[in-house]
Amino acid sequence: MPKTPSIPAAVVRKGVIPTVLLAALSSPFALSTLERLEGNVLQVYADHLAGGLPTYCAGRTDRAAVVGTKLTADDCREVNKVTLLEYGYAMLGCVSWDYLSAKRLVGLTMFAINVGKDGACGSRAVRLINAGQVTQGCEALARGPDGKPVWSYAGGVFVPGLQGRRQAEKALCLEGV
Repeated sequence: MPKTPSIPAAVVRKGVIPTVLLAALSSPFALSTLERLEGNVLQVYADHLAGGLPTYCAGRTDRAAVVGTKLTADDCREVNKVTLLEYGYAMLGCVSWDYLSAKRLVGLTMFAINVGKDGACGSRAVRLINAGQVTQGCEALARGPDGKPVWSYAGGVFVPGLQGRRQAEKALCLEGV
């Protein structure tokens, strides 16, 4: 089981995290959104979209996890809460707080959980949001400058379910713009 992460130094250096943002990461809304987008599998399985990477609960990956290991709903609830904090803290570290709302943070956290912290923080979407181009940044979660789907491929093959997820993340990101 993953441990509850501490707030990374890069986030601490930015100052006191706004209460609304911290509350968003631990909210029932964030947890239900994660479980809706990822599912909540109570067993470690080899994720074929991720090259067989052991995955469990709501998309938690761990190369050391043993495929076939069973978990309880309570186990997964705790794992999912840790996942939200870990990836949410990563987003707080790389996105300007000036451009974050609670729902935008949740949307970006869902994106990071799916594409990885480095992928999310290094994305065109985050660069645009940090430049104050929030609408364009949110749009960039799902579409490239040419209008074609992005972050929606596994092994070079377009996966409609991933594009559906990108659209859901984009919608959260755009709320309140």
